[in-house]
Amino acid sequence: MNDCFGSDLSWLIEHHAELVASVETLRQQFDNGAGDRGMLGKAVAEEEMVRDKLVRWRPSSILEAQAKLLYLVHFLASTKSSFDTETMSEIVESVDHLR
Repeated sequence: MNDCFGSDLSWLIEHHAELVASVETLRQQFDNGAGDRGMLGKAVAEEEMVRDKLVRWRPSSILEAQAKLLYLVHFLASTKSSFDTETMSEIVESVDHLR
């Protein structure tokens, strides 16, 4: 999709953001004694699966690569988390063809 965001990337970003919000809500409910451990586990597993797809996504343009990288930076900052060395290598590899 030339220099506009591909629908697959847009969907992955949107879906991942929704899953991150769901996991946070379910964790808060669980911490308050009202949550369901099974639902939380399922949501965490789905978030991890979609995050992995996003990490491995090979952008078709520099603009798509920028969108992917900006989203991942936002995700890390908002969740106060980090990626391990292997994940960082996968991210670099996924955009390396655009150099």
